[in-house]
Amino acid sequence: MKQMWTRSENNILATLQDVVALQSVNPDLPGGNHGECLMVDFISRFFKEIELPCQEYEVLPGRNNIVASLEGQDPSRVLLFECHMDTASVGVMTIPPFEPHIREGLLYGRGSCDTKAGGVAMIHAMKRIKESGEKPPCTIQFAGAVDEEYLFRGALDLAANLKAEAVVVAEPTDLSVIRAHKGVARFRIHIEGIAAHSSKPYLGVNAIVKMAQLITDIEREVLPTFQEKDHPLTGGPTLNIGVISGGAQVNFVPDSCTIEIDRRVIPGEIAEQTLSIFEKILSHAKTKDPDLKVKLEDPFLLDGAMETPEDSRIVQVASDASQTVIGNSTITGVPYGTDASKFTAVGIPAIVLGPGSIDQAHGAVEWVECSQVLQAVDIYQAIMMNFH
Repeated sequence: MKQMWTRSENNILATLQDVVALQSVNPDLPGGNHGECLMVDFISRFFKEIELPCQEYEVLPGRNNIVASLEGQDPSRVLLFECHMDTASVGVMTIPPFEPHIREGLLYGRGSCDTKAGGVAMIHAMKRIKESGEKPPCTIQFAGAVDEEYLFRGALDLAANLKAEAVVVAEPTDLSVIRAHKGVARFRIHIEGIAAHSSKPYLGVNAIVKMAQLITDIEREVLPTFQEKDHPLTGGPTLNIGVISGGAQVNFVPDSCTIEIDRRVIPGEIAEQTLSIFEKILSHAKTKDPDLKVKLEDPFLLDGAMETPEDSRIVQVASDASQTVIGNSTITGVPYGTDASKFTAVGIPAIVLGPGSIDQAHGAVEWVECSQVLQAVDIYQAIMMNFH
């Protein structure tokens, strides 16, 4: 197939174009056929060419994390740089998702921002150090993780099996140092009704109508509790009822309805405990309507919030690196979640830092500023060389 894009003369940007051209949509999402295998092959070849050891670890059938190492002056100490290899789906995109054109300083394509730019910057920072002959203070590891866009299973495996003093996670932060972010509880509520012909709706029980009433109850009871909670870096908790499904056709009284809820949690909250108020709401609804058949299903995702102290070594080293490279440093928090929380959950300090803006992630037109990608290489290299 003829290549429809022009490869950059800049080696770093050309590498980014190469990986954006690789389809790595998460296989649990629409259009995810190959998973991360093409990314794993590319990363393996990259490190083989610069003679750095690299190893794959199976997380799911046919889906491997990959870890490369650059030995430091003290091999017993490890600083981990982590980036997920999967991307969001491409159905909403209005540009060719795997044609990484560069126009007016922007590189386009799915994954360009989220988060292949950060990963490419990390591996090129290691390449620079390897080719310079210098040794960083401690061993540097790069980990490419699977499954961030669905259930974080790659990062969970890394956190359980790798030992590190600190972790830098690549996500689009506009090169700000992120030391706190929200977590999430995602779960379903299901209502069973009774089917009937729409000409005689009184013979049935309309599950969608029952769910509409329950949604009103949820918003009335849950949202006011958020006023009592806030976090200076991430903001307060949020609630989103993002999916509703039910009914078979318009002339049937629907006999089932299901909603999916996304409840964002802030540092200090425990994701599992946020479900208790929903249990109370359902219990009260059944007291008012004894015939109501409603079930709160077990969460399909529980992910804790993340917070790393501002005076921790990794925060300060990253802040100093940003100040040196771009002339300023912002230490802050974000409302979304990342792989970083899996590491802080097991006691490893973590930050999130990378080129690009989250506003471009998952969008119809995804892009990253080329200048930020190049700056990210300098920042990551400075962190690697100054984490004493």
